[in-house]
Amino acid sequence: MGPGAVLGVSVVIAYYAGLPDLDVQLAALARQDYRGEFEVIVSDNEGSLGLRRHLDEHPLVGALGLRWVDSSDIPGTSHARNVGTRSAVHDFIVYCDQDDAVHPGWLRAMVTAAATADLIGGPLERETLNDPVVASWRALPDPTGPVLLGRHLPMTFGCNLGIRREVFDAVGGWDESYPNAGGDVEFCWRVQTSGYSFGFAPDAMVAYRYRTGIRETFAQVVDYGQEEARVAKQYGAPGRQWWWFVLHAGVVAGLCPVWPWAWSRRRRGEWAWVTGNLVGRIRGSIKYRVLYW
Repeated sequence: MGPGAVLGVSVVIAYYAGLPDLDVQLAALARQDYRGEFEVIVSDNEGSLGLRRHLDEHPLVGALGLRWVDSSDIPGTSHARNVGTRSAVHDFIVYCDQDDAVHPGWLRAMVTAAATADLIGGPLERETLNDPVVASWRALPDPTGPVLLGRHLPMTFGCNLGIRREVFDAVGGWDESYPNAGGDVEFCWRVQTSGYSFGFAPDAMVAYRYRTGIRETFAQVVDYGQEEARVAKQYGAPGRQWWWFVLHAGVVAGLCPVWPWAWSRRRRGEWAWVTGNLVGRIRGSIKYRVLYW
């Protein structure tokens, strides 16, 4: 069928131990200015009967066409998204995360962009859901255009992605060997290398929630860097140029909170993010036998 009019939208949320943040996302979905038909599917990777009861009794169950599906047989966000998508009733699938909050024009912008592309991405913002110190730890990409990762192909994050169901089926869905980190990069690149088009919707904004612990932030970005190296090897992406490693190492050294007056939470969080990214890329380069800076 290809790009064209969207007849309905299925919103898929991969879930694991996500209350009460999930309710923030559901409230945001209820504020959408999109006037077409849509449903919301919560794909439960935890297998929580408490969540099922919570959703069955939720005040927005009717307004959102809210449904619970069980995806607890295999751990991982990719599996949860696959199960949720295969239970969808509409021809256009959009993904958002349990701990974020979509802006009111999100669905409308995604549907508009889907008229001319098979895979749609949108931007993220960090101010709404994070305190200023935590928000300073990590810069987000330019909201006016997609991320060009590894000097290869554009991608969008899994928390803000839309795809036509026929394209999802044609490429085989999300690769479950990437249970969490790297799965969105792999999915976007596989869709494009299979001959389908990528579009970007600047108005499809999502408020992105950061992790608030420095250790968990460090672990998250290490996983990102490591699995990006795997995707880069799989698709032959060149990665950044060799001198970037030297520059990155210099930034890590410059931000390192050595002196007592430098040990602010802001400074430590910034350092954890840039250092974790470097560590992840080094680990990924060793593990997957590829130079990925």
